[in-house]
Amino acid sequence: LNMIALWFIGKAVEQCHGSMAAVILFVIPAVGGTILSALFLPEYISVGASGGIFGLIGACIADICINWSLLFSKHANDSGDGTRFRHVRVLLWLLFDIVINCLVGLTPFVDNFAHLGGMVYGF
Repeated sequence: LNMIALWFIGKAVEQCHGSMAAVILFVIPAVGGTILSALFLPEYISVGASGGIFGLIGACIADICINWSLLFSKHANDSGDGTRFRHVRVLLWLLFDIVINCLVGLTPFVDNFAHLGGMVYGF
């Protein structure tokens, strides 16, 4: 699940913002998610890419929030090719991915604090 999310979301972030920004938007939330996990679950060791992936998701959601009026404007998306609905589909897919990963986080040995910390640092 993480590799699929990283493939699609990481590729989109890299295409929009460049390789260096994508690396920064992955590494800093990964470290931040690990720190939040260590604060709330000090007796467990947590490793994985989920914090960084959630950081990319948080960055995408922040980008959508910042550019909301441009992405969903009838005037900016007047070409009639369904661009505005494609943006809605991307937003729904991101929210679906967050819900699925949080539900997976309810299983044993999956760290939701790393997920949430990564998203907060990415946002």
